[in-house]
Amino acid sequence: MNLKWLPNALTIARCVFAGLLLLGFWQALSLDPAEAGLSADDSVVRATLQQLWYQFAFLAFLSGALTDFLDGWLARQLNAHSRFGVWLDPIADKLLIAAALICLSIQFRSWLIYIPAAMIIARDVFITWFRATPKGKAVIVPSNMAKWKTGFEMAAIIGMMLPLAVLAPDPQRLQGEELSLAVLAIVFALVGLLWVAAILSWQTAWQYMKAALRPQG
Repeated sequence: MNLKWLPNALTIARCVFAGLLLLGFWQALSLDPAEAGLSADDSVVRATLQQLWYQFAFLAFLSGALTDFLDGWLARQLNAHSRFGVWLDPIADKLLIAAALICLSIQFRSWLIYIPAAMIIARDVFITWFRATPKGKAVIVPSNMAKWKTGFEMAAIIGMMLPLAVLAPDPQRLQGEELSLAVLAIVFALVGLLWVAAILSWQTAWQYMKAALRPQG
């Protein structure tokens, strides 16, 4: 059986998972358990439905991240490299990350997340465009920094999404609840990881630009 289509199918699936991630957060954010005028029972129902949508979004992100590993591994195992896959794979990666960052920005509504999220998304859009230019197409820059950047991105995104998916909110304590020092430390650590990823993303972009614009010969 010819399975050489499978890596590209997984890459396309990653784009679909990005859309499902956006859908999950959109549905979750439309359900506010603390809305004025709700009865206690209605608040509990909304909180439960909201968490289910957060879980849906979290699983969509994890599934998309898994396809990122599987499509490359299968392409090597099946010797199924294609121009379409080479073109779509980095775009699918960036769509998934961008969808997650947009969702988290809307969820937490803080400039501490807006700024690094915008930096990462802007960098990814710029590099995607530049790689389509004649100079960009000819450059391959292997970099451990890019792997670290991806690792920090994934850790920050998963760390911010996980509590939404697994910690059931108490509708009676949603307003005015004080966070413990331990929780604040974790939050600042995750935000710090996102900032580090944003800085590394532009450092890797600068490495790529220098390699592409270096005089040949």
